[in-house]
Amino acid sequence: MRSTPGLRRPLTIAAGYRRTWAAALLAVVELLVAYQAIDGGLALADDRWKMPREWLQHTPFDNWTGPGLVLIAAIGVPHALAALAVVVLPVDARLGILGGLLSGASLVAWIGIQTALLQIFFFLQPVIVVLGIIEICLAILWRCTLSRRPVPRPDDPYPTRPLSAASNRDPE
Repeated sequence: MRSTPGLRRPLTIAAGYRRTWAAALLAVVELLVAYQAIDGGLALADDRWKMPREWLQHTPFDNWTGPGLVLIAAIGVPHALAALAVVVLPVDARLGILGGLLSGASLVAWIGIQTALLQIFFFLQPVIVVLGIIEICLAILWRCTLSRRPVPRPDDPYPTRPLSAASNRDPE
């Protein structure tokens, strides 16, 4: 069977090569964090939690709307996009791995900045840092798992290489 240059296996077949259990677990964690960040950001923005405004004295914000919107923009949206790269989009696995690394690092940085600015400790902060570290570890594990898999043969009619490699193949 001959293939047209640039075409790839259907998502389900190609995903079997690129997606591992670490990728699936990474997507679950990213979706969970995205949901919680978006819900938490909206709760902060509309003052559902009635957080004390005195906590904001070391920040550039006067009320909790700003921190809520920043939470959505800095944590919720990037985590949702990183999960999409793993679950939905038929893209090279490197994008999902990079998304996992950046998402985990942003979560750890978020808590570091939050603790430095608010100067208040909350019991969930270490839990969130651990989630960020778990995301980083899962992305690294996904990368290591893929590096141990065999490379597809050059004559494979449906390559599972990155899109750039598939489109650079010589036409037969």
